[in-house]
Amino acid sequence: MRENKPVVSVLVPVYNVSKYLRQCLDSLVGQTLKEIEIVCVNDGSTDSSLQILNEYAQSDKRIVIVNKPNGGLPSARNAGLDVAKGKYVAFVDGDDYVDADMFRRMYNAARINSADIVVCGGHPFPNEDKAPVWLKDVLSPRDIVYKTGGAEALFIERGSKPFLWRDMIRKELIDKNNFRLDESIIVGEDQAFQFKVFPVAQNITFISDKLYYYRYSRPESIMNEPQYKDYGARILKHVNMIDSIAASWKHELSGHDNAVRFFEWGIDFLYWDIIRVSAVDRVEIARRFCKTLIDIGYYDYYKDYSWNTRNHFDYMYGLTTYKADPPLVSIVAIMGRNSEYMAEFLDSVLSQSEKRLEVLLYENVSDDATKNIVRERLNHDNRICVRLGEWQPVSKKYNDAIQTAKGKYICFLNTFDYIQDPDWLKKSIECFNDPEISLVGYREGFSGKNYVENCQNGYYRQFLYRIDKIRENNIRFKDFALLTGSVFFTKYCLVSDYAFFISKFMMKGKTFKRQNIYADEAKLIMRAFVWLLQTAKDNDLALLAERVTDLLNSENYIRLITDATYGFYIDKSSVNNPREDFHSELFSSLVKANSLARLDKNDKSVLRTLAVFISKRHKFLEKI
Repeated sequence: MRENKPVVSVLVPVYNVSKYLRQCLDSLVGQTLKEIEIVCVNDGSTDSSLQILNEYAQSDKRIVIVNKPNGGLPSARNAGLDVAKGKYVAFVDGDDYVDADMFRRMYNAARINSADIVVCGGHPFPNEDKAPVWLKDVLSPRDIVYKTGGAEALFIERGSKPFLWRDMIRKELIDKNNFRLDESIIVGEDQAFQFKVFPVAQNITFISDKLYYYRYSRPESIMNEPQYKDYGARILKHVNMIDSIAASWKHELSGHDNAVRFFEWGIDFLYWDIIRVSAVDRVEIARRFCKTLIDIGYYDYYKDYSWNTRNHFDYMYGLTTYKADPPLVSIVAIMGRNSEYMAEFLDSVLSQSEKRLEVLLYENVSDDATKNIVRERLNHDNRICVRLGEWQPVSKKYNDAIQTAKGKYICFLNTFDYIQDPDWLKKSIECFNDPEISLVGYREGFSGKNYVENCQNGYYRQFLYRIDKIRENNIRFKDFALLTGSVFFTKYCLVSDYAFFISKFMMKGKTFKRQNIYADEAKLIMRAFVWLLQTAKDNDLALLAERVTDLLNSENYIRLITDATYGFYIDKSSVNNPREDFHSELFSSLVKANSLARLDKNDKSVLRTLAVFISKRHKFLEKI
């Protein structure tokens, strides 16, 4: 190797990642390809990241440190590009790490194919099994070589976007075209850069080797900052990204195939974003986006687009003249496999006399029939927000709604139900004119203004809440399986004084009972029972203690809890494979609940659930 002429320059932006930086650097200094330089750009870190970089640089002369004021990820990568000396450049984020053989294998692929760009696969971590399917898909490219330019690859190959850190790019290609990342883009800067580089590349090689380890979930990630969690603000940043791409694609847009592919990609990309947000945000986003596309020639190729592309653009264009009132109420519901009930539910909500509302619909393993019902109403009523995605605990969906809802009040409804009274929302909101009222809903046997203690055993779906009270007190849903809502409701009541009880329960529909639960759910349910009973004791909530005790003594919960744990151990081999000691935890939780339960003398101071659990456990031990 000639001095100062590495074959690959690895650019590492570093900003307050001291917790992960050593793992990243160890994976780079240990590369089997030795002819590399490691350009670490300290982007104004305030933790110990710089000290760690200096420590590693003292023992490995291939490490180059660039210090700069904090300017964000694109500016840090640009600073690295300014000093990189390698034949190729690659990108590694400071909180990730790579396979020890990554750059040898990528460089070999580049030499064999005379590639301008090499793209590899990767692993999301931690908990790869729980990573989103789309993420695992884009990190799983196929083995293929494009020899006639890369614009086509951007739209065909799932590995081409959106992550720059799987790409190794010929430095001459970047320098010749004076390419840099657009520092005005905060979200999507990787894709904007890829749209610059791929079209001018003559050979792009994709390899299926999974060589990069992407830390897709960490609390302190910039993707968890407020600006990224505000859907409206984030989607406007996506529009900025598309604006930037359009500006750099003037040449490509002069060709029919590339233009059609670009418009179809951009419209599809933004449509699934824009339907997530409230109508108020949609209008501004649609105006900016539609103007951009029309200005660069969208209608020149109108007849060549798919039906979905035309339909989605027409929908967004229709928003540009829509006058939206800020919502007063946010109605949150989960889309499931319930097409039989969804139309009646939505129609009962949308026909409310109080029109200032938004409906936040979250997908959780929906079927096509349900989605079609939602899509039909979405096209005619902009108050519907559809948030498609993979299965998650309901608690995560509800917490997202709490964070992003635009209304002053919020409620969580079941899509198997429907609202009987078209004036329900109007009447309920009027009750909040009294500033002492914290929640409005139905509680059998009560009406009018009452102390909130009188709804200790209320059902959370029967109430409207003040969203500012939820946020100010940092009340969130936590996954407690079937008791998730009960814990949330109790927390809200603890910080409230008065409730207003309406005289008639407004929801009507089908009641479902779970026939069985998983062992993990049994653990969560028992943790909730213990929390509820302890909270009732600490706050002298007799009604809550009675309700929880009754539930624990009910046939339904006895069956659910004991079947879930007992059925987990079918044969003798399971004795040596306790799967996190489900029996032990359940027994401990039941004993704790028993000590807190509100039992009368007829119960003999023992919860029936505990007694049945012990009985089944003894029978199991006798069998083995």
